[in-house]
Amino acid sequence: MEIDALIADPALGSLLDLASAAAGGAAIAVTDADGQLLAGGSPAAGGQSLPVCVDDKAIGHVVCDASTPPAVAGLVHAALELAIAGSRDDVTQARAAQELAIGRQIQRSLLPRSFPEVPGWRFAAEYEPAREVGGDLYDVYRLGGDSADVVVLLIADVTGKGVPAALLMADTKALLRAAADHAPGPADALARVNRILALERRSSLFVTAALAEVDVWTGGVRLASAGHESPLVVRTDGRVETISASGFILGAVGDAGYEEGSGPIGPGEAVLLYTDGVTEARNPQGAFYGETRLRALLGGLAGSAADDVRRAVVEDVGEFRAGTDAHDDLTILVAERED
Repeated sequence: MEIDALIADPALGSLLDLASAAAGGAAIAVTDADGQLLAGGSPAAGGQSLPVCVDDKAIGHVVCDASTPPAVAGLVHAALELAIAGSRDDVTQARAAQELAIGRQIQRSLLPRSFPEVPGWRFAAEYEPAREVGGDLYDVYRLGGDSADVVVLLIADVTGKGVPAALLMADTKALLRAAADHAPGPADALARVNRILALERRSSLFVTAALAEVDVWTGGVRLASAGHESPLVVRTDGRVETISASGFILGAVGDAGYEEGSGPIGPGEAVLLYTDGVTEARNPQGAFYGETRLRALLGGLAGSAADDVRRAVVEDVGEFRAGTDAHDDLTILVAERED
């Protein structure tokens, strides 16, 4: 399959749309070897141009606005070369590894390098990738700035793998941050993002998410969920309680509604947000780790520091898997309110 034959494949248009969104709206396009536009937007002169090569011969270019992050441009370029080579039965392990490496670079760049300094609170998180590039994400930040009294806790999971999942998660993170900053609450923020994903992006992939806004002084939590696992609160007496909210996955139905749930986090208590890579981890016999085992573990961690909770969950899941390959990313986020 030469480059012009890819134009009829709707997956190329979807890839370029997602890449453009992840690059903040920058124009990204594909041209033939003569520079004729084949797909995508119309980048401004002076931007990036990456040659698409087959058998050491340039057959086209990925061209982008100068503002496009190099990792995003490189991801589109790698995916395009991989698709062309794959159609010619010439996909090598090196090419596949290149795509995975770039996808992981995009994915890891979405994760916070540090947590905000919030008096009376400690945070911890873990991201363990499976063999494939997935779409897990977590985030912690003060709503509206460094001095705000509300901290946002976000965890999300794209229902897919590979390059498209990484790009959709980059887009979703930016949309959720913007929506949370301007919406009156987390349910409205999810509704705004859902409308954009469903009516404008129109991807074949969807996103589950849990978005919590925590008052740092009272410990009150406002939660909205888009089909995601409910956060678990570890009380000081060892009880493990759920903060629940109902809502449809993001990107599937444009007019989906989202309800808001609430609950307190008291001094000495912690809340755990996680993806299904925890509860759906399997042992050699094929059994699932499950929420029951997770709750039992957390019940014995009452009063523990956030990082101790993180470590205990990761170690227990690892012991349960007993060397079995992970089929999904494992992501957890812990917020502890200190005594």
